[in-house]
Amino acid sequence: MNMTSGNGITSVPVELLRKYDRPGPRYTSYPTAPVWSEKTGPRDYANALKSASLHAGRSLAAYVHIPFCRKRCYYCGCNTYITRSGKRVENYVGTLIEEMEQTAGHLGGRKKISQLHFGGGTPTFLNIMQFDSILKDFGRYFEFTPDCEKSLEIDPRVTTSEQLEFLASRGFNRISIGVQDTDALVQEAIGRIQSYELVSRVVESCRKLGFKGVNIDLIYGLPRQSELRFHESLAKAIALKPDRVALYNFAYLPGIKTHQSRIDPDDLPPAEIKYRLFAEAVRMFTGAGYRQIGMDHFALPDDELSVAQNDGRLYRNFMGYTVQSSPDMIGLGMSSIGYVNSSFFQNQSGLEAYMNAVSDTGLATYRGMKLSDDDLVRQTVIMSLMCNFRLDFYDIRKQLGIDYLTYFYDEHQRLAEFFADGLLVMRNGGIEVTPVGRTFIRNIAMTFDSYLSKDPPGSKPTFSKTI
Repeated sequence: MNMTSGNGITSVPVELLRKYDRPGPRYTSYPTAPVWSEKTGPRDYANALKSASLHAGRSLAAYVHIPFCRKRCYYCGCNTYITRSGKRVENYVGTLIEEMEQTAGHLGGRKKISQLHFGGGTPTFLNIMQFDSILKDFGRYFEFTPDCEKSLEIDPRVTTSEQLEFLASRGFNRISIGVQDTDALVQEAIGRIQSYELVSRVVESCRKLGFKGVNIDLIYGLPRQSELRFHESLAKAIALKPDRVALYNFAYLPGIKTHQSRIDPDDLPPAEIKYRLFAEAVRMFTGAGYRQIGMDHFALPDDELSVAQNDGRLYRNFMGYTVQSSPDMIGLGMSSIGYVNSSFFQNQSGLEAYMNAVSDTGLATYRGMKLSDDDLVRQTVIMSLMCNFRLDFYDIRKQLGIDYLTYFYDEHQRLAEFFADGLLVMRNGGIEVTPVGRTFIRNIAMTFDSYLSKDPPGSKPTFSKTI
């Protein structure tokens, strides 16, 4: 029924693409953000941080959100703020540092950071003095572990060589470059024009400065993408020799992200073509020596992500796939999300609301969720599928103290269609996702999501489609 090769998928029946092309979460978290409660506030977060302080020997992950951009890209699904006001940026940096101080105060002696990531927006919207101010205060309130992964997302259009030199001098070791697509027609359709030569120069600069990881981000399903043009973009991406590639599925949600209405829906590739774009990426990257990591990443065989997946030690959080096992993550900045003491906490998503909240209480939490025992079980199962494409019944019993086939009796029955369609197999004391099944991993994971419900008629879809 399904044609596969050793390096990846070559074809999937169209009827499967149609069958499973439905809205579904990306599962950067479980439970997903739409079910979190706005009854959760700064006091709850402060209490969770104080509880987490009891584990002083455990390291933390930290995410810092820099929301600013000069211009909004039409495809963007991130929380951004368009400005050219230097005063506004300065005020934001001051607020960010104030939030950092308050967070560190609640954490007490728990100060070790093993993973730091700046996302956006455009982190390199900040000038060197602003960045230096943030990093100096990080050093004042926290302690970076010797092997701390310090990573940053950059827009090659606004990132200078001086900024890259500064970041390298401050210990940043991984850079993610937003490429999306190298084709001029696609770039025009998404409002993001950047030449391949510019991207190539930035990659070369990062290499010369000694960054151990130079990653690129690509998106499939963008307007005007065709099989031929995307093939050429992939070839150019491979020629850059990135250490890792993140290949994201374009989430077209104009009802939620209103700026996406500037994209003509008739320019979007249909599900079958979109799948072929993804399959071609799998074929080309694996053919070039990359390993497919989790749902949407590729890495060279000696990369730590590849090694971790081999060993079953791959993790996933809001910063993507990681080898860092720290269960607690603090979020700093507008809309940032933290996970502390088995609870999610999200900051105010509006700039003024965020800054006012920090000014009033020191923290900006506006919603969150304390996970139940059942949530934690399902979180473990879903993340095992998303990261390692496998459920090991013995490991589940050992880690969670449950018998999989008893606890998930109903869910296992609902997996029958995935087995019948060749997406799952029973093997080696557990369930394994087949090469074809990896395309539908979000659909498979949805089986274990106890919060999913159908959107009422006429409502805006909460999630993007899975294909």
